Amino acid sequence: MASTTPAEQFAQRFNPLRDTVYDASAMFSGSAMSADLAALRPLAEGLGAESSELAQLLWLQFVVYSKRQMDDEGLPLGLRALAIRSALSDLTPTERYEQHYAIGESALQSEEYDTAIEHLRQSAHWADHAGATLGAEQKLGIREEIGYALHEAGRFDEALAHNQQLLTDAQSAFGSDTDVRLSGLINNLAQNAYEMGDAAQARRYLQQRLALGQALNDDGIVLDTLFQQGVLAHESGDSALAHSLLEQRVAIAHASGDEDLLEEAQATLAELAEREQPQP
Repeated sequence: MASTTPAEQFAQRFNPLRDTVYDASAMFSGSAMSADLAALRPLAEGLGAESSELAQLLWLQFVVYSKRQMDDEGLPLGLRALAIRSALSDLTPTERYEQHYAIGESALQSEEYDTAIEHLRQSAHWADHAGATLGAEQKLGIREEIGYALHEAGRFDEALAHNQQLLTDAQSAFGSDTDVRLSGLINNLAQNAYEMGDAAQARRYLQQRLALGQALNDDGIVLDTLFQQGVLAHESGDSALAHSLLEQRVAIAHASGDEDLLEEAQATLAELAEREQPQP
C-alpha cells in the first residue's frame, strides 16, 4: 500500500472540515470544530510556515471564530492567513475583495478600527477591479463602512471628507438626491461634524436629512431627525427651538395613529421639560 505524503494527509483531514463549515445546511459544534482545526496545526505548520495548507487552515479557523462571534481570537489568524496567501499570489480579485472585507468586518467587531479601515480600503480597491463582480450599491456600502470605521477611530475630519465624497458619488450612482438610501449617509455626516465641534455644519446636514425625509413622506427619517435637531438645540441653549422641534414630533406621531410612536414622542418632550426645570 502506497504511503501518503504529509500534504495528502492534511487534505484528507482538512477537506471534510472545510466542506462542513462552508455547507450552509450543515450543523456543527463551533467549539468542536475549532478543536479539530487546532489539532491540524502541527501538520500544516510542518508543511511550511508560508505554505498554502497553513494559510487554508488559518483562514478556516478565522471563519469559524467569526461564526462563533470570537473575533478577538480569530482576527490574528485571518490576518496571518491573508498575508500568506497574498505572498503566494494565489488570490483572484474577487477573493481579495472578499477576504479583505471579512477581515475588515471582523476588525470592526473587535473594535480594531485602524485595522478595519486598512482592510476595508483594500476591499474597496479590489471591488473596483475588472475581475470582481459587485454592483455599484455594494461598492458604496463598503465605502460607507470605511466612513463608520474612521468615525469610530476618532478620525472625524477624515470621516467627514470621506463621507462628503461618498455622498456625491452616491447621489450620482442613484441618479437622485432624494433617494432613501442617502438618509444614513447624511446622518453620518451630521455626526462627523458634531464630533468635530462644528454644530453649524451638523445642523445643515440634519436639515438636509429632514428635507429628504419630508420629500419621501418617511415619518421614520423625519422623527429621528427632529429628535437629533432638538437635542442639538437643547445643547446650544435654544430651549424654544428644542421644544418646537419635539412638539413637531408629537404632532407627526399623533397623525400617524401609532400609539407606541406617540407615547415615545410625548415621553421625549416630557423629558426635555424635566431637564429644563431649574435645579434646586
